[in-house]
Amino acid sequence: MVMLKNKYGLNSNVRKLKNVILKHPKDAFKSQINIDEQWQKLNFIDKPDYKIVLKQYDQLLNILTDNNVNLNFLPSDKETFLDSIYTHDPMFMTPDGAIIGNMGKNLRKKEPEMMEKYLICNDIPILGKIKNEGTMEGGDVIWINKSTVAAGLTYRTNMEGIKQLENILSEINVTLIKVDLPHWDGPTDVLHLMSLISPLKDRLFLIYEKLIPISFLNFLRSIDINFIHIEESEYETLACNILPLSEDKCLIVKGNPQTRSVIDKAGIETIEIDASDICYKGSGGPTCITRPIYRDLII
Repeated sequence: MVMLKNKYGLNSNVRKLKNVILKHPKDAFKSQINIDEQWQKLNFIDKPDYKIVLKQYDQLLNILTDNNVNLNFLPSDKETFLDSIYTHDPMFMTPDGAIIGNMGKNLRKKEPEMMEKYLICNDIPILGKIKNEGTMEGGDVIWINKSTVAAGLTYRTNMEGIKQLENILSEINVTLIKVDLPHWDGPTDVLHLMSLISPLKDRLFLIYEKLIPISFLNFLRSIDINFIHIEESEYETLACNILPLSEDKCLIVKGNPQTRSVIDKAGIETIEIDASDICYKGSGGPTCITRPIYRDLII
């Protein structure tokens, strides 16, 4: 689809979703041969099946379209790999434009460049860029409220990247909170901030409490954020990585029935997607395979 010019801006992870950037697996995965060549060196959990990938992705697109989300697709290129399907990571969106990241994973280094070219071609302003030794991936950055952003200090987002991000956000009067995440399974495995916490409503967050620093939990409590806890046994199946379509509806990966039940009981409709080959095998959930660029703003 053709992008709606200048339809950009958000200061929340949960308000009504209107516009996303995606990369179709026909352009990211390309073929089963391509998958066979790349999946292990990219540290995927298992090898995706290209036919299943296309079927699951069609389901995702149908759900987004049914919920009046405008779909925009990055083109194919010769510079990026399978991971480029996870369009959430190369940038972070603000009300005033995009902040282009700098990937902490070496084989993803070209993705921000491809994203920046696409945004420029579609008249979406660039508020700033993470440069040189700084690294920042979008999965480590979330909106807490309209004037506060949290950024995870991880193996993918370093201190220099956080300092640069903080300076850029200060230009639009947004405060940055640094969240120092644990080693977990080390630098080869993904532990983004959004692996542990996903906003559901303005003051209701889904969390995996065991890995969240006490100081960050206390900060969230101090500003009256309430929590829903994912089921312990469902952490590995991406229960904490959900995509809000609004404050009343979200996408969740199939295979997390107990977490889904808890969210439903909070009055939020859950839409389950079968995503074994587009999400789980690459360790990226519904948030990871979408880059929201336009939501209703918190005024």
